[in-house]
Amino acid sequence: MDVIGRRALLLSGAAVLAGCTMGSRTEWLPWNPPPPLPVEVPESMPKRLAEAGALAQHLIDQARGWKLSQRRVTTLEWFVQAVDEQRRVLLSSDPARRLQATDAPPATASPDQRTAGATQAALTGQLTRLRAQQRASALPATGTAALLWSGLAAFSGTMAITLPAGLGALGDDGTELTPDLTATGPAQILQLCAQAIYGYESALAPPTLASVTRTALQSRLRSWRRLRDAVLAEVPELEPEPAPVGYDIRPATDTGGARSLAAELEAGALPILGAWLAGTTSAAQRRLGGDALGASNTAMVGFGGAALRWPGWPG
Repeated sequence: MDVIGRRALLLSGAAVLAGCTMGSRTEWLPWNPPPPLPVEVPESMPKRLAEAGALAQHLIDQARGWKLSQRRVTTLEWFVQAVDEQRRVLLSSDPARRLQATDAPPATASPDQRTAGATQAALTGQLTRLRAQQRASALPATGTAALLWSGLAAFSGTMAITLPAGLGALGDDGTELTPDLTATGPAQILQLCAQAIYGYESALAPPTLASVTRTALQSRLRSWRRLRDAVLAEVPELEPEPAPVGYDIRPATDTGGARSLAAELEAGALPILGAWLAGTTSAAQRRLGGDALGASNTAMVGFGGAALRWPGWPG
């Protein structure tokens, strides 16, 4: 269906929800925006995001003299746009729904580092502090506010690790969709773990895997098994189910195929983990979900998947 067709379908659906029909004489009801969802934004957070963007821009501005690769510059340009969008969300009237403020960024001191190494070190340090602050904000939060902070922490943690080398795949996940907070619980997470474990065992099938890739795959396999065990410890009445025969996962045949399979597994897991941590009322499960989201996002990017600005949100 083309764009016009989709818009027409959405409009007709909206009319029915509002008690109207297209082409009828029924008057349109006034639309009142929903009240903002509660989110406590630390005062320093938008400023830190702006400072991270300024450090990245400093690297871009000095790219020629510092002989930065085009891959790295392209990644930094994407990163600057991402942290500006995140800053605008945090300054908006409703961050949990990812509305964006339109104000100019706060004034920040121009970076004065004289080398690429010093600038990158400062940027990595800023991202590490941001991740700690965002994770701390996620732990007491609930609903989409918990996903907001956990997703930001996942982004900051992944970028702290991957920005120095640049990224080969950059995503454009600007959707305004919000997760279904009722559809994903511990039972669905156990099913996700079973599928991920089966998938990683399939990724480890090639006998000629590069040793670095094999080590990374084995590490993620252990992580998914630990998450399964942790969920069972939190909800002991659940029972793990064996991976169904119907999984559409074929064993990898070489290193490239193994990495692609791993990236697909992690990319598919992110919105499920996000919906779980946003929907649960258990602080322990929310912590498990937030930590799993960050680890899954870093693994996805590490295996070659497209980096995301909003890990965990539905795509």
